[in-house]
Amino acid sequence: MSFRRYFLVRLAWALLGLWMAVTAVFVIFYVVAPDPRAMCKDAPATQECFEFVEENYHLGSPLYEQYGFFLRRLVAHQSTGRSFNTLEDTGADAREAIPATLSLVVPALLLAAGFATLVGGALARVRWRRIFDFPIYVAVGLSPVFLGLVLGFYVGFKWELAPIGGYCEFFSPPPSLPTPSGLPEAEGCGGAVDWASHLVLPVITLSLYFAAVYTRVVRALVAHARSEKDPEEVRQRRRRSSLLFVRSVGRDFGFAIGVAVFVEAAFQIPGLGRATVVSVYSSSLLETQAYVLYATFLAILVQFVADVVVGALDPGLRWERTVAQRPMPT
Repeated sequence: MSFRRYFLVRLAWALLGLWMAVTAVFVIFYVVAPDPRAMCKDAPATQECFEFVEENYHLGSPLYEQYGFFLRRLVAHQSTGRSFNTLEDTGADAREAIPATLSLVVPALLLAAGFATLVGGALARVRWRRIFDFPIYVAVGLSPVFLGLVLGFYVGFKWELAPIGGYCEFFSPPPSLPTPSGLPEAEGCGGAVDWASHLVLPVITLSLYFAAVYTRVVRALVAHARSEKDPEEVRQRRRRSSLLFVRSVGRDFGFAIGVAVFVEAAFQIPGLGRATVVSVYSSSLLETQAYVLYATFLAILVQFVADVVVGALDPGLRWERTVAQRPMPT
Protein backbone atom coordinates (compact mmCIF):
# COMPACT_ATOMS: atom_id res chain seq x y z
CA MET A 1 0.00 0.00 0.00
CA SER A 2 1.37 3.40 -0.95
CA PHE A 3 1.75 6.03 1.75
CA ARG A 4 -0.72 8.32 0.00
CA ARG A 5 -3.41 5.66 0.02
CA TYR A 6 -2.56 4.72 3.59
CA PHE A 7 -2.82 8.37 4.66
CA LEU A 8 -6.19 8.84 2.96
CA VAL A 9 -7.56 5.63 4.46
CA ARG A 10 -6.45 6.66 7.94
CA LEU A 11 -7.90 10.12 7.44
CA ALA A 12 -11.21 8.63 6.32
CA TRP A 13 -11.30 6.38 9.38
CA ALA A 14 -10.49 9.34 11.65
CA LEU A 15 -13.24 11.48 10.14
CA LEU A 16 -15.69 8.59 10.35
CA GLY A 17 -14.85 8.07 14.01
CA LEU A 18 -15.26 11.77 14.72
CA TRP A 19 -18.62 11.85 12.93
CA MET A 20 -19.82 8.80 14.87
CA ALA A 21 -18.80 10.45 18.15
CA VAL A 22 -20.61 13.67 17.22
CA THR A 23 -23.72 11.72 16.24
CA ALA A 24 -23.61 9.70 19.45
CA VAL A 25 -23.42 12.89 21.51
CA PHE A 26 -26.39 14.34 19.63
CA VAL A 27 -28.47 11.20 20.16
CA ILE A 28 -27.61 10.99 23.86
CA PHE A 29 -28.31 14.62 24.65
CA TYR A 30 -31.13 15.45 22.25
CA VAL A 31 -32.97 12.14 21.76
CA VAL A 32 -32.37 9.94 24.80
CA ALA A 33 -31.89 12.65 27.44
CA PRO A 34 -34.78 14.71 28.82
CA ASP A 35 -35.92 17.88 27.10
CA PRO A 36 -32.91 20.28 27.10
CA ARG A 37 -35.27 23.08 28.12
CA ALA A 38 -35.37 21.49 31.57
CA MET A 39 -31.82 22.75 32.05
CA CYS A 40 -33.22 26.27 32.40
CA LYS A 41 -34.62 25.53 35.84
CA ASP A 42 -31.57 27.03 37.57
CA ALA A 43 -31.21 30.05 35.31
CA PRO A 44 -31.72 33.49 36.88
CA ALA A 45 -34.55 34.34 34.43
CA THR A 46 -36.33 31.12 33.51
CA GLN A 47 -38.67 32.57 30.88
CA GLU A 48 -35.81 34.35 29.13
CA CYS A 49 -33.84 31.11 29.16
CA PHE A 50 -36.75 29.23 27.60
CA GLU A 51 -37.02 31.79 24.82
CA PHE A 52 -33.28 31.76 24.27
CA VAL A 53 -33.20 27.97 23.96
CA GLU A 54 -36.20 27.77 21.67
CA GLU A 55 -34.81 30.43 19.34
CA ASN A 56 -31.19 29.30 19.16
CA TYR A 57 -31.46 25.51 19.33
CA HIS A 58 -34.62 24.95 17.27
CA LEU A 59 -36.03 22.41 19.71
CA GLY A 60 -39.45 22.64 18.12
CA SER A 61 -38.10 21.63 14.70
CA PRO A 62 -37.97 18.06 13.35
CA LEU A 63 -35.10 15.96 14.63
CA TYR A 64 -33.16 16.01 11.37
CA GLU A 65 -33.23 19.82 11.35
CA GLN A 66 -31.96 19.90 14.93
CA TYR A 67 -29.14 17.58 13.87
CA GLY A 68 -28.29 19.89 10.97
CA PHE A 69 -28.16 22.94 13.25
CA PHE A 70 -26.06 20.95 15.72
CA LEU A 71 -23.50 20.07 13.04
CA ARG A 72 -23.50 23.62 11.72
CA ARG A 73 -22.63 25.03 15.15
CA LEU A 74 -19.79 22.57 15.54
CA VAL A 75 -18.29 23.25 12.12
CA ALA A 76 -18.80 27.02 12.01
CA HIS A 77 -18.13 27.93 15.65
CA GLN A 78 -16.36 24.84 17.09
CA SER A 79 -18.93 24.98 19.85
CA THR A 80 -22.15 23.35 21.00
CA GLY A 81 -23.65 26.76 21.67
CA ARG A 82 -23.93 28.98 24.71
CA SER A 83 -24.56 27.77 28.21
CA PHE A 84 -28.20 27.93 29.33
CA ASN A 85 -27.24 29.43 32.66
CA THR A 86 -24.22 31.65 31.94
CA LEU A 87 -24.82 32.27 28.19
CA GLU A 88 -21.05 31.84 27.70
CA ASP A 89 -19.62 30.05 24.65
CA THR A 90 -19.02 26.40 25.53
CA GLY A 91 -16.33 25.92 22.89
CA ALA A 92 -14.17 28.62 24.42
CA ASP A 93 -14.53 27.06 27.87
CA ALA A 94 -13.53 23.65 26.52
CA ARG A 95 -10.49 25.04 24.70
CA GLU A 96 -9.33 26.75 27.90
CA ALA A 97 -9.42 23.38 29.70
CA ILE A 98 -7.31 21.57 27.07
CA PRO A 99 -3.84 22.80 28.24
CA ALA A 100 -4.39 21.44 31.75
CA THR A 101 -5.41 18.04 30.41
CA LEU A 102 -2.48 17.88 28.00
CA SER A 103 -0.12 18.96 30.80
CA LEU A 104 -1.24 15.90 32.74
CA VAL A 105 -1.74 13.22 30.08
CA VAL A 106 1.31 13.82 27.86
CA PRO A 107 3.96 13.74 30.65
CA ALA A 108 2.20 10.75 32.26
CA LEU A 109 2.35 8.70 29.05
CA LEU A 110 5.96 9.74 28.41
CA LEU A 111 6.93 8.80 31.97
CA ALA A 112 5.16 5.45 31.66
CA ALA A 113 6.78 4.75 28.29
CA GLY A 114 10.25 5.67 29.55
CA PHE A 115 9.90 3.57 32.68
CA ALA A 116 8.58 0.62 30.67
CA THR A 117 11.44 0.88 28.17
CA LEU A 118 14.06 0.64 30.91
CA VAL A 119 12.39 -1.95 33.13
CA GLY A 120 10.87 -4.03 30.33
CA GLY A 121 14.18 -4.15 28.50
CA ALA A 122 15.96 -5.25 31.65
CA LEU A 123 13.39 -7.95 32.45
CA ALA A 124 13.71 -9.32 28.93
CA ARG A 125 17.21 -10.47 29.83
CA VAL A 126 16.05 -12.69 32.68
CA ARG A 127 13.61 -15.52 32.83
CA TRP A 128 10.07 -14.22 33.23
CA ARG A 129 8.58 -15.72 36.37
CA ARG A 130 5.09 -15.42 37.71
CA ILE A 131 6.23 -13.40 40.69
CA PHE A 132 6.87 -10.48 38.34
CA ASP A 133 3.13 -10.36 37.62
CA PHE A 134 2.27 -9.44 41.21
CA PRO A 135 3.36 -5.76 41.22
CA ILE A 136 1.80 -5.31 37.79
CA TYR A 137 -1.58 -6.55 38.93
CA VAL A 138 -1.34 -4.37 42.02
CA ALA A 139 -0.59 -1.30 39.90
CA VAL A 140 -3.45 -2.04 37.51
CA GLY A 141 -5.87 -2.70 40.35
CA LEU A 142 -5.16 0.49 42.30
CA SER A 143 -7.79 3.19 41.86
CA PRO A 144 -6.30 6.49 40.64
CA VAL A 145 -8.41 8.35 43.21
CA PHE A 146 -7.17 6.17 46.08
CA LEU A 147 -3.57 6.39 44.91
CA GLY A 148 -3.86 10.14 44.43
CA LEU A 149 -5.20 10.62 47.96
CA VAL A 150 -2.42 8.47 49.43
CA LEU A 151 0.32 10.29 47.54
CA GLY A 152 -1.26 13.64 48.37
CA PHE A 153 -1.35 12.86 52.08
CA TYR A 154 2.13 11.40 52.49
CA VAL A 155 4.20 13.10 49.79
CA GLY A 156 2.34 16.39 49.72
CA PHE A 157 0.96 16.94 53.23
CA LYS A 158 3.07 14.89 55.64
CA TRP A 159 6.47 15.05 53.96
CA GLU A 160 5.87 18.33 52.07
CA LEU A 161 7.87 17.18 49.05
CA ALA A 162 5.40 18.44 46.43
CA PRO A 163 2.22 20.52 46.27
CA ILE A 164 -0.89 18.54 47.16
CA GLY A 165 -3.12 19.86 44.39
CA GLY A 166 -4.06 22.77 42.20
CA TYR A 167 -2.77 23.89 38.84
CA CYS A 168 -0.49 26.71 37.73
CA GLU A 169 -0.31 28.18 34.26
CA PHE A 170 2.97 27.65 32.44
CA PHE A 171 2.95 31.34 31.56
CA SER A 172 1.82 33.50 34.45
CA PRO A 173 -1.51 35.12 33.49
CA PRO A 174 -1.86 38.90 33.91
CA PRO A 175 -3.34 39.77 37.32
CA SER A 176 -6.18 41.68 35.64
CA LEU A 177 -7.53 38.56 33.88
CA PRO A 178 -10.08 36.40 35.75
CA THR A 179 -9.62 32.69 36.21
CA PRO A 180 -10.87 30.94 33.03
CA SER A 181 -14.29 29.28 33.35
CA GLY A 182 -14.41 29.96 37.06
CA LEU A 183 -12.29 26.86 37.76
CA PRO A 184 -9.94 26.97 40.75
CA GLU A 185 -6.32 27.83 40.20
CA ALA A 186 -3.46 27.68 42.66
CA GLU A 187 -3.04 31.09 44.22
CA GLY A 188 0.12 33.07 43.66
CA CYS A 189 1.72 30.66 41.24
CA GLY A 190 2.74 30.70 37.61
CA GLY A 191 5.68 29.87 35.41
CA ALA A 192 7.50 26.69 34.44
CA VAL A 193 8.72 25.76 37.94
CA ASP A 194 5.35 26.10 39.66
CA TRP A 195 3.61 24.43 36.71
CA ALA A 196 5.91 21.40 36.90
CA SER A 197 5.90 21.09 40.69
CA HIS A 198 2.10 21.03 40.87
CA LEU A 199 1.99 18.24 38.27
CA VAL A 200 4.47 15.86 39.94
CA LEU A 201 1.93 13.90 41.99
CA PRO A 202 -0.85 13.85 39.35
CA VAL A 203 1.54 12.66 36.64
CA ILE A 204 2.94 9.88 38.82
CA THR A 205 -0.59 8.80 39.77
CA LEU A 206 -1.80 8.65 36.18
CA SER A 207 1.34 7.01 34.83
CA LEU A 208 1.32 4.03 37.21
CA TYR A 209 -1.33 2.03 35.35
CA PHE A 210 0.22 2.61 31.94
CA ALA A 211 3.74 1.91 33.23
CA ALA A 212 2.58 -1.47 34.50
CA VAL A 213 0.94 -2.43 31.21
CA TYR A 214 3.71 -1.04 29.02
CA THR A 215 6.36 -2.93 31.00
CA ARG A 216 4.75 -6.22 30.00
CA VAL A 217 4.43 -5.06 26.39
CA VAL A 218 8.06 -3.91 26.10
CA ARG A 219 9.35 -7.03 27.78
CA ALA A 220 7.44 -9.23 25.32
CA LEU A 221 8.54 -7.20 22.29
CA VAL A 222 12.21 -7.19 23.30
CA ALA A 223 12.20 -10.90 24.14
CA HIS A 224 10.62 -11.65 20.77
CA ALA A 225 13.28 -9.61 18.97
CA ARG A 226 16.12 -11.29 20.88
CA SER A 227 14.84 -14.74 19.97
CA GLU A 228 16.12 -14.26 16.41
CA LYS A 229 19.66 -15.43 15.67
CA ASP A 230 20.46 -13.18 12.74
CA PRO A 231 21.78 -9.79 14.01
CA GLU A 232 20.18 -7.93 11.10
CA GLU A 233 16.83 -9.57 11.78
CA VAL A 234 17.18 -8.66 15.46
CA ARG A 235 17.74 -5.04 14.50
CA GLN A 236 14.71 -5.02 12.20
CA ARG A 237 12.52 -6.58 14.85
CA ARG A 238 13.63 -4.06 17.45
CA ARG A 239 12.89 -1.19 15.10
CA ARG A 240 9.45 -2.57 14.28
CA SER A 241 8.76 -3.25 17.95
CA SER A 242 9.62 0.36 18.79
CA LEU A 243 7.19 1.62 16.18
CA LEU A 244 4.47 -0.72 17.40
CA PHE A 245 5.03 0.59 20.91
CA VAL A 246 4.71 4.19 19.69
CA ARG A 247 1.45 3.31 17.96
CA SER A 248 0.19 1.65 21.13
CA VAL A 249 0.94 4.73 23.22
CA GLY A 250 -0.79 6.96 20.69
CA ARG A 251 -3.89 4.79 20.72
CA ASP A 252 -3.96 4.87 24.53
CA PHE A 253 -4.13 8.66 24.55
CA GLY A 254 -7.93 8.72 24.54
CA PHE A 255 -8.10 6.14 27.31
CA ALA A 256 -5.61 8.21 29.32
CA ILE A 257 -7.92 11.23 29.04
CA GLY A 258 -10.73 9.09 30.45
CA VAL A 259 -8.61 7.88 33.37
CA ALA A 260 -7.42 11.46 33.94
CA VAL A 261 -10.97 12.37 34.98
CA PHE A 262 -10.33 10.76 38.39
CA VAL A 263 -6.84 12.23 38.72
CA GLU A 264 -8.03 15.73 37.84
CA ALA A 265 -10.82 15.41 40.40
CA ALA A 266 -8.45 14.18 43.11
CA PHE A 267 -5.85 16.93 42.54
CA GLN A 268 -8.21 19.75 41.52
CA ILE A 269 -6.78 20.19 38.03
CA PRO A 270 -9.09 22.29 35.79
CA GLY A 271 -8.85 20.04 32.74
CA LEU A 272 -11.45 18.54 30.46
CA GLY A 273 -12.15 15.64 32.81
CA ARG A 274 -12.84 17.66 35.93
CA ALA A 275 -14.75 20.27 33.93
CA THR A 276 -16.97 17.51 32.56
CA VAL A 277 -17.74 16.26 36.07
CA VAL A 278 -18.53 19.79 37.25
CA SER A 279 -20.81 20.43 34.27
CA VAL A 280 -22.70 17.17 34.88
CA TYR A 281 -23.32 18.00 38.54
CA SER A 282 -24.43 21.53 37.63
CA SER A 283 -26.71 20.22 34.83
CA SER A 284 -24.87 22.29 32.22
CA LEU A 285 -25.92 20.19 29.26
CA LEU A 286 -24.19 22.10 26.47
CA GLU A 287 -20.94 22.42 28.40
CA THR A 288 -20.88 18.65 28.96
CA GLN A 289 -21.30 18.12 25.22
CA ALA A 290 -18.43 20.47 24.42
CA TYR A 291 -16.02 18.87 26.89
CA VAL A 292 -16.82 15.34 25.68
CA LEU A 293 -16.45 16.29 22.00
CA TYR A 294 -13.15 18.12 22.50
CA ALA A 295 -11.74 15.17 24.46
CA THR A 296 -12.85 12.83 21.67
CA PHE A 297 -11.29 15.08 19.03
CA LEU A 298 -7.95 15.10 20.87
CA ALA A 299 -7.98 11.30 21.19
CA ILE A 300 -8.73 10.76 17.49
CA LEU A 301 -6.18 13.36 16.41
CA VAL A 302 -3.34 11.83 18.43
CA GLN A 303 -4.18 8.32 17.25
CA PHE A 304 -4.29 9.52 13.64
CA VAL A 305 -0.90 11.23 13.93
CA ALA A 306 0.66 8.15 15.55
CA ASP A 307 -0.69 5.86 12.83
CA VAL A 308 0.54 8.16 10.05
CA VAL A 309 4.02 8.51 11.55
CA VAL A 310 4.38 4.75 12.04
CA GLY A 311 3.11 4.06 8.52
CA ALA A 312 5.54 6.57 7.06
CA LEU A 313 8.54 5.04 8.85
CA ASP A 314 7.70 1.40 8.18
CA PRO A 315 5.66 0.47 5.08
CA GLY A 316 5.24 -3.05 6.46
CA LEU A 317 3.07 -1.73 9.30
CA ARG A 318 0.55 -0.04 7.01
CA TRP A 319 -1.47 -3.26 6.90
CA GLU A 320 -3.35 -4.03 10.09
CA ARG A 321 -3.11 -7.75 9.42
CA THR A 322 0.68 -7.45 9.71
CA VAL A 323 0.19 -6.65 13.39
CA ALA A 324 -3.09 -8.34 14.23
CA GLN A 325 -2.56 -11.74 12.69
CA ARG A 326 -1.74 -14.59 15.01
CA PRO A 327 1.83 -15.85 14.60
CA MET A 328 2.21 -19.33 13.21
CA PRO A 329 3.57 -21.93 15.68
CA THR A 330 7.18 -22.96 15.18
